[in-house]
Amino acid sequence: MAQTRAQARGDAPGTAATSQKKQTKQSHSKTKTSATSKEQSIKKTKTNAKGTSRNGRDQDAVNSLNSKYGASKVTENPTIKALIDKYGAIPLANTDVVDPLSPHPETILALLLNAMFSSARISHELAAKAVDYAIKANYHKLDALKKSTWQKRTEVLTEGGYARYREKTATFLGDLAVLLQDKYDGDLNNLVTAADTSPPKIRAALKEIKGLGDVGVDIFFDTAQGVWPCLAPFIDPRNRKTAEAIGIGSDIDKLWKEVGEDPAEMCKLAGALTTVRLEKKEGEFDV
Repeated sequence: MAQTRAQARGDAPGTAATSQKKQTKQSHSKTKTSATSKEQSIKKTKTNAKGTSRNGRDQDAVNSLNSKYGASKVTENPTIKALIDKYGAIPLANTDVVDPLSPHPETILALLLNAMFSSARISHELAAKAVDYAIKANYHKLDALKKSTWQKRTEVLTEGGYARYREKTATFLGDLAVLLQDKYDGDLNNLVTAADTSPPKIRAALKEIKGLGDVGVDIFFDTAQGVWPCLAPFIDPRNRKTAEAIGIGSDIDKLWKEVGEDPAEMCKLAGALTTVRLEKKEGEFDV
C-alpha cells in the first residue's frame, strides 16, 4: 500500500529511467517541403502581426481580459483609479488558464501553484516563469499532476527557472496531488465548504499544504478573493505598507468601500499594489 501511494506521488526514483530515442521520419519531397515551409512562414507572419503574450497566449485575449476587468469602474479616488487602471491586471491572465475569474478547480489550483512558487525567495520574474511552465505542463489539472513523475516535475521546474528549489518543490507537488484527492475529492473548492467559508479556517487548512506558509497563503488570499469572495476584503501586510507609502492608506475597510465592496476590484487593487511594490513604482504616485 505504501509503495502504491509513493508511486501515486511520483516520488524520486532510486535510479534514473533509461530514455528512449524517438524515431525520425523520412524527409518529404523537395516540392512538398517547400510548400510546407511557405505555409509555416505565412502562419508565423500572421501570429507575429497579431501579437502574443510572454507565454504565447494571444495578446488580444489578454488585452480583452484586462480591458474587461482591469479598468476600475467603482472607485472615485483618483490615485486608486490610476493604480488599478495601470497595474490592476487579472491574476493568471498571461497564462494558459482558460477562465481566470471563474472558480473552476483548475483555476484555483493554478492560483495555489502561483502562491507556492511566488512565496519562495527568488525574483518575481522567475516565479512567474515557473508558474507559466507548470501550467503549460497542465499541473493546474489534478489528473495531469497525479500522473506526473518526480523526475518530470523537476525538469519542468528547471526549465521554468526554479532550479534552486526544484527537488523539494517537485516533492511538495506530489504530496499536494495526494492531499487534494484524498481530502478534498480533487477540488480545492471543497476546502471552502469544509471551512464554512471562514477565512481563518481556510488559512489553517491551506497551511496544511507542504510548501505553503503564511506568505504563500497571503499571496493566495490576494489573488483568489476574486473567485472566492469569502476571502475579501484582503490585502497582505507587505502591500498594505505600499498602500500607505503611495497615499491611499492601509485601512482595509476604507479601501474595501473605495472599490465598492467588490471582490474582483479588491483583487485587482491587491494585484496592482503587488506590482508597484515588486517593481518599485511607488514614485509614480504623488503622496
